[in-house]
Amino acid sequence: MGYFPNFIRENRSVFNNEFKRNIYFYKVSRIKNKKAKILTIGDSFSEQGNFGYKNYLAENYEVLHVDRFISENQIETLYGLLNGDFFEKNNVEYVLLENVERNFVYNVQDINISKKIMISQLDNLINDHKRLPIKENQKDKFFSSKTINFPLSMFRYYYENNYLSNEIVYNVTLKTNKLFSNNSNKLLFFHEDLECLKFNNDFIAVQKLNDVLNDLSNKLKHKKMKLIVLPAPDKYDLYYDYIADKKHFSEPLFFKYLAPLKKDYIYIDSKKNLSAQLKNKRDVYFFDDTHWSPVASKIISEEIKKVITDK
Repeated sequence: MGYFPNFIRENRSVFNNEFKRNIYFYKVSRIKNKKAKILTIGDSFSEQGNFGYKNYLAENYEVLHVDRFISENQIETLYGLLNGDFFEKNNVEYVLLENVERNFVYNVQDINISKKIMISQLDNLINDHKRLPIKENQKDKFFSSKTINFPLSMFRYYYENNYLSNEIVYNVTLKTNKLFSNNSNKLLFFHEDLECLKFNNDFIAVQKLNDVLNDLSNKLKHKKMKLIVLPAPDKYDLYYDYIADKKHFSEPLFFKYLAPLKKDYIYIDSKKNLSAQLKNKRDVYFFDDTHWSPVASKIISEEIKKVITDK
């Protein structure tokens, strides 16, 4: 898969210093029997390495991260770790669960809350993973398969509106060119941001997710831990109000449905936090990627610090 030419990715140069930061967090695959303030588990939004929210957190707290290859379904994996002996060996105060908006509701549809993951199983999984060959284009490169980037094949559609190219990327016109540092008035977002609405705009389905999260939180409380829930907004949702023509684009309702529900966990309203910064900060999300940028990572890490301090 190719990527956009350099002149489109020039907006990333503003983050060069962030891309060179030291790593401060620990990984489950590289350390055993760790005592940490925070355990993080998430999808690709939690896999941004030196410029990810967990690395900013790790400047102030001990942070232990569950590697992505361990946690295909993060909610089910967390149940598995709870039902096993992981938390008997790893002492943490907070468990931070991150899930991207488009997958959050879907991930509880057929969840197995009785799953059990023992340390011995983790060790086997980690050892097997270490034996896998590392492809040349995956060695410590920012543009790897760990993040979803947009293909060069859709470049010729860059100036067209509302076009779904290669079944991957939508390109829509915005009301302003002030949202990204390359001064583009285009929004590029992942097709699944729209497809997930059949789940995420279903209030009953969002209620079910909240019930599962409450159950997970209460089980963690029995082991003297607190659950922090961090939904990562879909790029489409975060910038929805700025789309010039919404005729064929439904409003995402996930955060509206989730907000008023009774929660037994600590909730980070990331859409509210990030939306408040869109008028003042550019590149909250990367222009050419479905993920948030270091701008958002810093905002999110500060919000997490607040709830840890306040609680």
